[in-house]
Amino acid sequence: MELDAQDVAALLAEVETFSLQRVMAASERPEIILTDQLLGALSDEAAGLGLIPGTDGPSGLALWENCDQQEGMAFNIGLLTQVAYANAGIAFAWHRAALARAVTGALQHQVRLGSVLGMTMLSTGHYGLAQSALGRLLAQQATPEDEGVLADWLDHDSHRCVLFAAESWETLVWPIWQAGRIGWQVLARDQLIVQACAAQHGLDELRGYLVGLTSRKDVASGLLAAPATALYERFLKLDMMGLLAIAVGAGQRSATYARQYAGIRRQGGKFIAQHPAVQQMLGEIEMALGQAKAMLQQLARPVDELSLGAVAGVRGLVQASLCQAANQSVQVHGGIGYMRDAGPEKIVRTQNMLRLQAGGLREVPLLLAALQGGQA
Repeated sequence: MELDAQDVAALLAEVETFSLQRVMAASERPEIILTDQLLGALSDEAAGLGLIPGTDGPSGLALWENCDQQEGMAFNIGLLTQVAYANAGIAFAWHRAALARAVTGALQHQVRLGSVLGMTMLSTGHYGLAQSALGRLLAQQATPEDEGVLADWLDHDSHRCVLFAAESWETLVWPIWQAGRIGWQVLARDQLIVQACAAQHGLDELRGYLVGLTSRKDVASGLLAAPATALYERFLKLDMMGLLAIAVGAGQRSATYARQYAGIRRQGGKFIAQHPAVQQMLGEIEMALGQAKAMLQQLARPVDELSLGAVAGVRGLVQASLCQAANQSVQVHGGIGYMRDAGPEKIVRTQNMLRLQAGGLREVPLLLAALQGGQA
């Protein structure tokens, strides 16, 4: 279904209302961890409104169901940004669940799910972005050595991957190395080794897991059609864009925290917003956020018109600055900013975890150089 600008505006107004009245209200106290039951209830409500895919198949308007039209991409990015302003962990859960549905839908694979968040996904291997091997593969310049690196990167039998998802997840979609190309595999939870992480830095609404194959024989099960590297590139771009949109939404919330606190807290007989040091920090937050929003808006185009290099480059630049901006918000709050019931501290941890998803940021320069034909 095609959308026009008025449709997008109306849909995003509905998203904003739902985000502020339901999502933010349910998670207003940052020190209280949202229960999986409440997360499921909010997700059911969102699916009922058509904002995210439900269990009964695509509607054509929900998150990541329209990626080949500019207005559809504007809706996808706007939805994640607005929900992340209310709660970034919930936005992340919806993003990965909807993207998993998009992968299986693109490969015409039907999965029966017991809940809206029953399926989730990973877009990369066990660590990083396979150095420069992934970039050379996508640039059709892979060497035998690169193929060895990629086979190890996607060797789910030997290596465990870190997954963040709702406790009730049932099915995982992830990339797999097959016949010299990257394909997709869908496995039920009981086909995987699943180990809950003992400690978790951020994304408090979700749970962290180490996941891997139970045995070598499961490598060949659950494969989705023939491996298609171009299709992998498409969904890696969407995952990176979704993570960036969530980071921008969380950054806007962090900036709101800082502005509001600076406007009510007094020191030395005046509001701290009038102190040059605080003004400097507020200005740096606004600079990082303004740059992030402007660059994110440039990505609101049909996904196939965007190169992976452009998306990864924007993410590598912007998400690091948003992490710094979140830290500045904590500093504006002074000592109270480090308290878990204040709000900014939680966003720092969330931004740190978002930057580690989809291969993280450290190997983005190697990916970009390889995509351009460099020998990184």
